[in-house]
Amino acid sequence: MNKYLLNSGGSYPAGISPGKKIFRVESGIYAGRIAALMASTGSEIKLAWADFPYLSWSEPETVFDDAADYPFDAVMDGAGNIYAAYTLAVNFNLVVRKLTFSNGTWTAGDLGTIYDGDDNYYPSIAIEQSGRIWAAWCRNVAGQYYVNIKLSDDDGLTWPSGVSSFGTILSAAGTTAYPKIVMAGQYCYVFYTLGADKLGYRRKHVNISSWEAEVQIVSGTALDDDFDITVSEDGRIGLVFDDDKIRFLEYNNNVWSGIGDIDESGGISPQIKYIDNIPYIIYLSDYGSNQRRVLYSDRLQGSFSYPAPLDARENVLSRVLCYRAISGVFRDLTEAAADAVTADIYHADSGAMFEEVGDALYLGMEDRFNFVKIILSAAGSGGTVSWQYWDGVTWQGFAPSGGEYHFESADRELLLWDDSGSIPGGWQKKSIEGHNLYWIRVTVPAPFSSGPIGTQMTAIGNNLGIIVME
Repeated sequence: MNKYLLNSGGSYPAGISPGKKIFRVESGIYAGRIAALMASTGSEIKLAWADFPYLSWSEPETVFDDAADYPFDAVMDGAGNIYAAYTLAVNFNLVVRKLTFSNGTWTAGDLGTIYDGDDNYYPSIAIEQSGRIWAAWCRNVAGQYYVNIKLSDDDGLTWPSGVSSFGTILSAAGTTAYPKIVMAGQYCYVFYTLGADKLGYRRKHVNISSWEAEVQIVSGTALDDDFDITVSEDGRIGLVFDDDKIRFLEYNNNVWSGIGDIDESGGISPQIKYIDNIPYIIYLSDYGSNQRRVLYSDRLQGSFSYPAPLDARENVLSRVLCYRAISGVFRDLTEAAADAVTADIYHADSGAMFEEVGDALYLGMEDRFNFVKIILSAAGSGGTVSWQYWDGVTWQGFAPSGGEYHFESADRELLLWDDSGSIPGGWQKKSIEGHNLYWIRVTVPAPFSSGPIGTQMTAIGNNLGIIVME
């Protein structure tokens, strides 16, 4: 299911691939409770939570409002406390706040400064089993970017050498730098991309003070923040990244595997998750104008599966039909709706999708859906439409959650209902022209002086980012 939480005005509502935002409380009377952090504006971070079966969520509440409009990162400890590292808006210092978990709620504590020099971006934060907190980040020095790291032994209250110390420099200078900390066994790893051509890491044993030399594991031409790393239950390290292809490799605590290609077309915001030691790759894939599908691939059968939509409803429409009332004729325009060919969605009898009273457009899918993307080559004028679904007995009219739309604008991302939980439970399948589907019917109660002509219609939204729960 999908669940609407809030509208975001931030530049990074879901952060970037290496970041962590969604956590599950592991023990105690609130075990299983999920907490999600999200940017509601450029400076405001909110938290919402839900208990199993996660159908009802708390109203998002502001936990801090002094962040710069850049990605933040967070981590949850064994007691359910959350530590959030972010860039401070007023001076671009690197800071941390602890959200203490008590009696089922999270309360933000005082601001702690990690480093108060230069400009600092893209933090990654992690906790050792011993409780020590590590923070790595990108430090901008006169237009050159370095990966730095510091640790705190006292719950993030202080950071050795003081706030004026930038800690340990892990990388050479680059035109960009994006880090992610991973705790694996007795080692603290910091993976990072540097410039567009390097993905590497450094590591240190938790009981040794010095860092091992850099290991470059990938050379590329388009390496940036589109990468993610995690550790399997049996201790392997999995890495997914985009370098004009979605690619995967794995470390078995001895050697790295060869690079395997998941999607030759590339993708955005790749994430990796191990479930029962099986890697799952999840990422965004461009489909058309302002349309990005969430795809996934798994290695259940020994090799990675062909990428498929994570949510079958977020796809091309199963069937698109145009009905001309005066002739009583349906036209099947499913293929035309799926492609991006200009001006190919119209009824041959009228030259438009619909025009006269009684004309209709039918949008059908195998599952109930709550969103449509509509691109027109020619907008309609002079008329109105009614949006309807079939309840098993009759067509029920409804007002789309995204607002009125009478095909008067050429490009529309239309939310039919806020989320899958808001879809009417009474919506039933109906057989039309031999296709038994969940149909949305768009009818014409007032005629158009000029009917709309379509270019593309899908149920694929403009997903900007994804974050997989830790």
